[in-house]
Amino acid sequence: MTNLQQTTDKLMDAFAETERVANAFSDEQFFRRPETGKWSPAENVQHLFVSVKPLVGLFGKPDLMLQFGKRTRPSMHYDEVIALYHQMLGSPAAIAVVSQNKVDGLSATKAEQIANLNSIHKKFIERAAVLADEVLDEYQAPHPLMGLLTVREWLFFTHYHEGHHTKTMEALAAGNS
Repeated sequence: MTNLQQTTDKLMDAFAETERVANAFSDEQFFRRPETGKWSPAENVQHLFVSVKPLVGLFGKPDLMLQFGKRTRPSMHYDEVIALYHQMLGSPAAIAVVSQNKVDGLSATKAEQIANLNSIHKKFIERAAVLADEVLDEYQAPHPLMGLLTVREWLFFTHYHEGHHTKTMEALAAGNS
């Protein structure tokens, strides 16, 4: 199992890469939705912001997670979390979650959206970096597809999820939407 410092270092790298890729788009490209109907870079950035923001609140007050009970199983390893995520992506629940989380009404400028994402990323790292080891593997919170995840699993998921959307934006930049 990776330690917290290794995990937060990897998260910081992933967050920096997302912001680098997002900044590389012109303002017009940033908001342009591909003809395939997939999300624009702006929608990907907004989705990442909305995904991380609740975790910042939970990590700031880990006792709030006690309402979900303490874990009843060992934390999954990184690859297990990702395998579960991929398994759940094909489920009817995934379609419902994606349609619920549809990103509409983007009003912020590109610079504002990226600044907001940067701000929430910083808060996420600040809050995660000070969590005690027992919090990582004993406290849990629900994921809309995967059920209850321990804090460690949430960190793993967030790392993967961030990279997934960054790769999506890179494909858009390369014209491979």
